[in-house]
Amino acid sequence: MKSYIKAIMIFNESGDLRQVPMEPGVNIVTGESKTGKSALVEIIDYCLCSSRCTIPKGKITDFAYLYVMPMLINENTYVIARHKWQNGGKMHVLKESKDFKIDKITLDYFTNKPQLAVKDAQYEIESALGLYVTNMVADGEKQGKKASLRNMVSYLFQHQNLMASKFALFYRFSDFYKRKDIIEQFPVFAGMIGQEYYSDLIELGSLKAQLKKKIKTQNAYEKSSNYVKENLQPLMQDYYALLDIPFNLDITTQKLLRLASDLPEFDDSKLFNENGIAERYHNLNNQLEELRNKERDILLQIDNLDDAGKNGTEFTQMLQDLKEQTTISEFSGDKYTCPICGNNCEEISQDDSDLLEATTWLDKELEITSKYTNDFSEDVRKLKEIHSEIESNIKSVWQQIKNIERKFINSKELVSKREKVHYAKARITLYTDMADSGLFESVDEDIKDLKKRISLLEEKINGFDIDTKKAKAQTFLADNMNKLSLTLDFEEEYRPINLNFGLIDETFDIYQHQKKFEKIYLYEMGSGANWVSCHIALFLSFLRYFATQEQSPMPLTMFFDQPSQVYFPQGPFIKDEKKELSQTDMKAVNQMYKTIFDEINNIGKTTGILPQILIVDHVDGKDLEVKDEFLSYVRKDWRNGVALI
Repeated sequence: MKSYIKAIMIFNESGDLRQVPMEPGVNIVTGESKTGKSALVEIIDYCLCSSRCTIPKGKITDFAYLYVMPMLINENTYVIARHKWQNGGKMHVLKESKDFKIDKITLDYFTNKPQLAVKDAQYEIESALGLYVTNMVADGEKQGKKASLRNMVSYLFQHQNLMASKFALFYRFSDFYKRKDIIEQFPVFAGMIGQEYYSDLIELGSLKAQLKKKIKTQNAYEKSSNYVKENLQPLMQDYYALLDIPFNLDITTQKLLRLASDLPEFDDSKLFNENGIAERYHNLNNQLEELRNKERDILLQIDNLDDAGKNGTEFTQMLQDLKEQTTISEFSGDKYTCPICGNNCEEISQDDSDLLEATTWLDKELEITSKYTNDFSEDVRKLKEIHSEIESNIKSVWQQIKNIERKFINSKELVSKREKVHYAKARITLYTDMADSGLFESVDEDIKDLKKRISLLEEKINGFDIDTKKAKAQTFLADNMNKLSLTLDFEEEYRPINLNFGLIDETFDIYQHQKKFEKIYLYEMGSGANWVSCHIALFLSFLRYFATQEQSPMPLTMFFDQPSQVYFPQGPFIKDEKKELSQTDMKAVNQMYKTIFDEINNIGKTTGILPQILIVDHVDGKDLEVKDEFLSYVRKDWRNGVALI
């Protein structure tokens, strides 16, 4: 995207103007301290919708009534203006033609022009840049964030306190949450992804939530289905047995419910008999007996294992006691001499040998018993699970038997067959009513459809391949930094330079690979020359990277504040008998500027778009080897009483 700032302008209330004209490519404002050079970045930041005013209070803020920053963005000029903070800080964002001349901008130009709240003005600027990502939802977040112009500025500005810092690289990184947003939004600023990607993520999250809900419904259905089948099937068996009609046990819950809603009717013409219900009663008693036999076998196995475990524990304890006794009785020598006669006591030596052999046996037995006595607990647990299931089945069968006895064999209330059949039918109806509420409505097809949609959406999202794009961007930045480092001032102990930047791991730290697998971070490097060189190499590489990305909405403008400060911290150069310029430092500053000039112009040749950089510095360029090129880029020279205001 082609973009650059055409000027920085300040009007007072009477319409008087102070301005710094700017062009694509390199722009330099040089001069003495306290002339307003560093205030330029704060004015740009203020016009880019900062939530506070950091323009230094004093002459500038006393003079200013309206700050103006005309900016070319693609095929249009946008006149961005903001009223002084004390007057409310309202803004104008006015769209003009590409060739709009800045000399047309006067204070009267803004008369009757609409004033915007800062948020509305920010939206207008973002729209002009093509920054349309309005809902970024990350994992675990309920509400998405907006890709913001305010997070872009961290890639554009190198303030004076950052330019040579070993502890900080980016503007606004001191705020944890802003730092997190700036890092997360890099793929958007790089043009890797847009709103479509995040909309797909939002839809994917919604589909996964629906799938989770459907699966939960399915699980609830299966649980309810099993419950209904366990309770409804015995009632159906009773009913069919009363009618002396065979009943198929191997049917699904759905079919069971259909049968329950369409039961065969009682036929008065048929001869009454108890064969069906009597047979069912007999079968249930046989089933109960089998279950009780199984229960006895299981309980016997549990008792046997408990006894074995108890005996093993007791045996182990006994061996442990013996072990302790043998430890107390340990011998302390190979030979024993009688204290009275002085002769060797071979019997004691033999006893020691036997004791040693017994101790070895005890150690082996303890090792064996410790393995087997601890294994029974899991066997007992599994057997108890089986017993619990058998016990539940016994209870169910017993209840069925008792119900048949009470209602169909020994009942005094239900005498006739019709009464017994109607009673059995009524109990079935209680369970079939559950189905009428839609409890058993199948969600299998819904789940299948959701899984298919999720799979297709995941495939589409994976197609954006962000990880690969970020890996390529990280390699791009590293390669370009190391190319630039060849002409920047690094100490010899760090050469050969092998700079890297933590883009993939999202640390956003710069580090040097000194040895195999060893990282030396910026804060671990000595010398301000190394620090400022790292900053320049990284941010020029960012500028080149954004310029190569066709879909990137990032403005191709960068600001360097006092890059020579580590060499000449005291301000302008003074050459007399008291202070001689260091030729080493002068050479480093000259090489630094030559690197910047060459890189900016080379980006323009390579991409066809000349990026913009504004440098403010004490250096006047007259003592540099590249002085002619330096002077051609100077837009303002504030010395000898000349200043911004």
